Amino acid sequence: MMKRLLLAGLLVLAPVAFGASSVLTSKGILYSVESSDGTKVNLLRRGGGTKTLLVLPATVDDTRDDRAQLEYDRSMDRLYVMWIRGGDKTTDVMMSYLDPNGPNGEWSEVEVLASAPGLARRDELRTALTRSGRTTFIHVASWVRDGANLSGEYSLTAFESGTQVSTVATNFQMLDIQGQTGYSDDLEVLTPFPALAIAPSSDGIDVVYGHEQGTAVTRLHITPRLEPTARMWKPGGKTAGSMPPAHFAANSAAPVKALFSRDRVVLYTSDSVFRFVVFENGAWSEAREFTLDEGLTGDALLDQVRRFIEDAEDDDALPVAQ
Repeated sequence: MMKRLLLAGLLVLAPVAFGASSVLTSKGILYSVESSDGTKVNLLRRGGGTKTLLVLPATVDDTRDDRAQLEYDRSMDRLYVMWIRGGDKTTDVMMSYLDPNGPNGEWSEVEVLASAPGLARRDELRTALTRSGRTTFIHVASWVRDGANLSGEYSLTAFESGTQVSTVATNFQMLDIQGQTGYSDDLEVLTPFPALAIAPSSDGIDVVYGHEQGTAVTRLHITPRLEPTARMWKPGGKTAGSMPPAHFAANSAAPVKALFSRDRVVLYTSDSVFRFVVFENGAWSEAREFTLDEGLTGDALLDQVRRFIEDAEDDDALPVAQ
C-alpha cells in the first residue's frame, strides 16, 4: 500500500554554487539580495570597505515585488536582477540589469519575461546565465499554479553584444518528450509546487523537476537555437530522463531541499537531524543522518555535501590509468 504524505514545505533544488541571491563581480564588488517587506527589491553593494543599500528603481511603488534572484555577465560587467511582481491583474516575472556606467551604474528599463493571471501563485524563481560566442542567455524557470492547474514556465532571453534581441516563454513540461513515468512502489507525496532547479551546462541548461505526486524526478537538457528566418532564440535540443523514486520525504515541518550538479542529485532535510540521500550511477543511496548540536550545524554539513559533489566531479575528470 502506498503511504500518503502531505509535505509542509516545498522540495527545492538549487545548483551547487552558493546561490543566485548573491554575486561577486570581476571588479571585486559583492551584490546580495536584502530582505524587505515584499513591496520592493533591495540590494546590498559591498566593495572597497564600504556598504551601500540599492533600491531597484522599477520596484519603488506599492506593488508587491519579491523573491529576487541575481545573475552576473562577466563579459559585460553587467548585473541582472529577476524577480516576481504581483499585481491585481497579473503576476509577472520581471528583469532589469545594472550596467557599469557612472559611479553607481545605470539601471535598464524593466522587462516582463513571463506573465500569469493576478490570482495565480508562483514558487521561488530558478535562474541561470550561459554564453555562446557574443550571445548571453538568461534562463528563468518557475512553477505557476492557477487554481487546480499547475504549469512549468520557462523563459529564454538572448542578448547579442549586450543588446536584447528576443524573449521566448514556454511550458518546460511540454519540452519533455518522454513524459512522467509512474511507479507503483512510490510514496504518494503531495506538494503544491514540486521540485524545480536549473543549472548551466556546456551548451545550455539542465532542468530538474519533480511532480505533484510522488518522489520521482525528471531531468531535461535545453539548448538555445537560433531561428533561421528570424532574429529569435528558442529552446531546442531537448532530451529527457526520469529518475526513480527517492522514497525520501520530510519527517518534520522542515522541507526537503536538494542540490544537483551534472548527474548527482542530493535531497536533504535539516532540522534537529540532518538527513540526505544521493542519486548517482542510476540509483539512490540509502538515507544517512546526523544529529545536530552546537558543534555540528546543518550549514556545516551542507558545506560538506557541496564539497562531496565537487570532489566527485573532480574524480570523474581524472584520466583512468591503463
